[in-house]
Amino acid sequence: MTGNSSESSTEADTGQESQAAEGFDNYRGLGDSNLMIFVAKDVVPPFRFKAGGWELIRSSIELGPAMKARIAEKGYFMLRVNEDQTGGVEMSDPQTPFVEPGLKAEGE
Repeated sequence: MTGNSSESSTEADTGQESQAAEGFDNYRGLGDSNLMIFVAKDVVPPFRFKAGGWELIRSSIELGPAMKARIAEKGYFMLRVNEDQTGGVEMSDPQTPFVEPGLKAEGE
């Protein structure tokens, strides 16, 4: 029994190590440079037409556990960087960052 438990633990550790070794890619929106998106390495980021395209900033980077969890859940982590570049706000609704002030979203 102890041998099987050890093997399972080793397999789980190997899976986590391979994900960590791959890392994540960070992109900036071409239409809005304050939009940033993080995806698993070599994954095409979603919303490329609505964001005006994405520019790769950094590849194979490490992220914190909360961002990794969001990417595992949604496939991406998107945020709007503050104007003063001191931080940002997660974009939980992908429609929100693409609606220009004064315009109505589709279906309204």
